[in-house]
Amino acid sequence: MRNTILISLMLMLLPVSVSAQFYTITRDSEILPTERRKEAYKHVGKDVTEGKKNKIIVNDTPTVRPDNQNKSEDNSRNSDRKASLKTEQQQKKTDDITKSENNLPELTIPNLYKEIIRNGILYPKIVLAQAILETGWFRSSVCRNKHNLFGLTNPRTGKYYEFNHWTESVQAYYTKVQYKYKGGNYLLWLDEIGYSENSNYIKTIIKVLMMLEV
Repeated sequence: MRNTILISLMLMLLPVSVSAQFYTITRDSEILPTERRKEAYKHVGKDVTEGKKNKIIVNDTPTVRPDNQNKSEDNSRNSDRKASLKTEQQQKKTDDITKSENNLPELTIPNLYKEIIRNGILYPKIVLAQAILETGWFRSSVCRNKHNLFGLTNPRTGKYYEFNHWTESVQAYYTKVQYKYKGGNYLLWLDEIGYSENSNYIKTIIKVLMMLEV
């Protein structure tokens, strides 16, 4: 009887033990995947976080947009065009000045005589003889360096007037000398106003006049 009861108790406890063991195994099998998932989630989260950081770093890197690059190229081209235009304008101005100077007549006796007449100066042959005498036939330093043909001086400073071209000196002869003339013998008038300190000035003018063939 005892054996029968003991066997019965063993049979009753055996399923419980097996069930407990099975439950333990099942619980462990469920827990392990869960922990692995957590670890996997951690790795995935870390990768996502690192990806965000990398994305932020990449976004922080300065880049030149095509629009800005195009604007920069356009500005550079505009600057080059402006510089080129300015250079062309300066060159044109220089060329115009050179052309203007080249159009002015060369200093010769015929050209000087024509210029005297063109300015409406009276007694052009006498005035031509004065220029030849004052400049030593256009060889004096005052003539070459200052383009002053008649020895005209500034009454305030006593220095010779300086002109850009000899034609300006012809104009100055009228505005500074002949405008005072009111009539009469021109050679005597020159002597009266003291045009030259040389006492033989009038006689020398007459000698030059005799040499001229204009």
